[in-house]
Amino acid sequence: MSRYTMGAFALVGILVGCGSDAPAPSTTVGEVVHPALPPLPEVSGLTPLPDLNPDPHILEVDLVARSHAVQLLPGEPTQLFNYNDQFPGPLLHARVGDRVIVHFKNELAEETVVHWHGLRISDQMDGSPVIQNPVQPGASFTYDFVVPDAGTFWYHTHLHQIQQLEYGLYGAIVVHEREFPVFSTERIFVGDDIRLRTTNNQVSGFLTSGPDIGAGRVGNRLLSNGRIINGEGGEGPVTFTMPRGSIERWRFVLATNALSYGLRIRGADVRVISTDGGLLPEPFALERVEIAPGQRYDFEVRPKPDATEVVLEALVLVLDENDNVVEAPFELARGTIEGETVTAEPIYPKVSLPATSVEAASHEWKLSGGVVDGQVQFTINGVPSYVGEGHEHVLLETFEPNVPVKITLSSNVSPRHPFHIHGQFFQILERGGKPVFEPGLRDTVEVRGNETATILTYFENHGRWMVHCHISEHSENGMMADIQVGTPVQAHSH
Repeated sequence: MSRYTMGAFALVGILVGCGSDAPAPSTTVGEVVHPALPPLPEVSGLTPLPDLNPDPHILEVDLVARSHAVQLLPGEPTQLFNYNDQFPGPLLHARVGDRVIVHFKNELAEETVVHWHGLRISDQMDGSPVIQNPVQPGASFTYDFVVPDAGTFWYHTHLHQIQQLEYGLYGAIVVHEREFPVFSTERIFVGDDIRLRTTNNQVSGFLTSGPDIGAGRVGNRLLSNGRIINGEGGEGPVTFTMPRGSIERWRFVLATNALSYGLRIRGADVRVISTDGGLLPEPFALERVEIAPGQRYDFEVRPKPDATEVVLEALVLVLDENDNVVEAPFELARGTIEGETVTAEPIYPKVSLPATSVEAASHEWKLSGGVVDGQVQFTINGVPSYVGEGHEHVLLETFEPNVPVKITLSSNVSPRHPFHIHGQFFQILERGGKPVFEPGLRDTVEVRGNETATILTYFENHGRWMVHCHISEHSENGMMADIQVGTPVQAHSH
């Protein structure tokens, strides 16, 4: 068993509809009977894809990318790119160890691919345009893999990402543990931002300013599960009811391009129970968490005895009326307390993480950038690693699998870089050379300007993997490369 998933299979976690008392049908794995996965609550706004396969251990779905008009604001609908005409895309919902088959069709007028962010699957199925030929307009590709880890993940385009991600090509993935005790309810929230023109509700032009290129595009509207929550005409936060005495699991995915949040939940006792790579060895209470683009957190949420509502807030830096930078709260979701219930305590499993007090080879990845021949260019270790439209990546380093490695990332350009490593998990050890409390497995780390971040990984997943800043303007202009873990089993080419 992977050292990253040790003990995780014992956890309970189900997505249940509010107020549903109907027992779920069961399936049998060996001698163990597992309840079927119930549907996501309608109130979350994310609809699971219909499963085309009768085998309870295979999730087989059709996924289509196409242009789609969405009524985000009063007036003219906003023209987006979406999966299956849903914004965000439909939920993929499976159990750890399940086979997932996605019959993907591209009905856009341009090529695209789908990346399964955080899933430690084969590099052939990862959605890297270096390995997979991009899916051309009108063409199809079948992604076929087994989900090895339980957790909250997401999927998104990984081609022409500056435009395609902003236009809405992303969705959430929930992979449940094999066995699960019951929370009162599970909910999932996907945060995003979007920049719209004020005249006709359409997506604004791209790369029109220095800040967009240098720091990454930030929107003028915030989104929660595809609905605008701020400003005139917005729908406001996702709303639902929850009884006093409930114990809920809230999953959160941040799908922004460059905007980081502070996240907090008011009106409840809250513990962090999971990060990018799944459950923590010990849940911990924290008033707020900092979340960067691409990262995920799961929370245990218990309404306070005197609360009338429980509110999920994003704390975001904005300009006030005097053009001062201030932090402002925005409601993403609001649960109104109605009724009471008695909920059994969730029993968390033993989760073991890889040892961090180990001898490990040390590497440095320096994130930088500047203007070359009149064009902004970003680099890793001084090399612009992503070369134009040919989808050719520089091979940054080769690593032996299952050997501990410490990587210190630093940046002398841009306020921050949410840096993502495909196909692997790691732990954050230090910032600025000093130990930090950022527990759990990660696949994305926010590298802040003028502050190093040191991570430890064991590179367990063989293959060729992309490493890059998750700000699209940075990755698409050079801050993207590949690493090789183990010996290539075949030539990798576009």
